[in-house]
Amino acid sequence: MPSLHVPYPPSNAAIAGHTIHRFLASFPIACFTLALATDIAYWRTSNLIWLEFSAWLLLAGITVGVAAALFGAVSFLVRFGARAVRFAWPAAIGTLVVLILAFFNNLVHTADGWTAVMPWGLTLSALTVLVMLVTLWLSVSLVHAHGMGVRNHD
Repeated sequence: MPSLHVPYPPSNAAIAGHTIHRFLASFPIACFTLALATDIAYWRTSNLIWLEFSAWLLLAGITVGVAAALFGAVSFLVRFGARAVRFAWPAAIGTLVVLILAFFNNLVHTADGWTAVMPWGLTLSALTVLVMLVTLWLSVSLVHAHGMGVRNHD
């Protein structure tokens, strides 16, 4: 199997060849996507348990997302040449936008009942997932096109 050419040193903060950032980033992706699903469930049923699920999913996603962003920022700022890659800056900015949207969404979800989700909670959840998908696409292109976030095992 041919090895992936990595133009800069691999990250030392890695598990099984993948950076800690990549492991942590999976959790907020799931949480923010599920928060959108639970907001839709609340919109359709008006059952308050879905509102609670959304609020907790947002909080968990933000908490782990900030940790992932910190690991990613260290890698981004320390590794020589990483900032010069085409989609690196848009992916980094997109990550911050997702976390900011999710934070404000969590604040909206602290309201009581229907107003916690309709219309702004659901709108912010959908916008968070949309920006997250664009950012994810940019990040995946960094991994596949430039080998960022993986270790070269020769």
